[in-house]
Amino acid sequence: MSKRSEPTLRHRLEYAAFRVAEGFIGLLPWRMALALGAGVGRFYHLLDARHRRVVRENLRASDLNLDEAGIRRVARACFAHFGSLLFATVRMLRMSERRVRSLVTFEGLEHFDAAVAEGKGFIGLTGHFGNWELMALALSLEGRTLAVIGRELDNPLLEPYLSGLRGRFGNTVIPKDGAMRETLKVLRKGRAVGFLLDQDALGQGIFTRFHGRWASTYPTAGLLAVKYALPIVPIFNRVHSDGTLTVVIHPPLRVVATENPARDIWIATQLMSRSIEAEGRDDPARWFWMHRRYKTQPTSENQLPPEEWQAAARILWDAYSIR
Repeated sequence: MSKRSEPTLRHRLEYAAFRVAEGFIGLLPWRMALALGAGVGRFYHLLDARHRRVVRENLRASDLNLDEAGIRRVARACFAHFGSLLFATVRMLRMSERRVRSLVTFEGLEHFDAAVAEGKGFIGLTGHFGNWELMALALSLEGRTLAVIGRELDNPLLEPYLSGLRGRFGNTVIPKDGAMRETLKVLRKGRAVGFLLDQDALGQGIFTRFHGRWASTYPTAGLLAVKYALPIVPIFNRVHSDGTLTVVIHPPLRVVATENPARDIWIATQLMSRSIEAEGRDDPARWFWMHRRYKTQPTSENQLPPEEWQAAARILWDAYSIR
């Protein structure tokens, strides 16, 4: 174990608390676990003033056009959803293959299969929306595996549990640090690489529009899609009131390379941001508004794409029927 990953006292206390919670939650029926998690989420909505403020500020600054009552309602529902998601993820650690299958239905698997058939790999686009962990797990059970780029947990004692869950039925995790080499290996095998493309990229990103504001977005997926002519397959999920899930796979997005690669990469990245945004409009409470998506803002006009690029992206987006 490297020095960086040596567990601290805090890590050990978190691990002990997790083992107690995991033992309890693992015995609960699925719907009871979700309901209890939602209750915990609502409780944290009352206690966690910092994240409550972040959620409300994000919603106010978005183009969802919510009034103050609507903002507070969505904020409460958002905390409840992510409390439920936390309990669901712990519950899935002990869930049988048969039970996972019983919770999930699919729409659009043919789009996944068609992208595989092209033989050059593809971008599996998703975001922190709904229950993305159950979505990926269920896809792998159907033989549609993903290699997902992700950051390891800060607690080295808990990381094996999450990575074990994600890789249980064939998915793999590509560490975020130095991911390009492993990503290219996966693509050369004709497999899908999953990108959750809805977090602030700090100074490493390019600025795309997301819910009406500029947001720093990682360009890696767009670069790969343009350079290797890869299809971009949006993969999302819809959570139902009974705790079941519908995984929805959309037809691929494509960007044709021109003599201006910077433009093409930006358009691809903007299309992906728009796809994630569109998915969440009907049910905004299930997106991760606690994240400071808009923390990094442009400091000069030359950091923003030219208007003709933005116009081209709008025209191309209108050609797709994502919703």
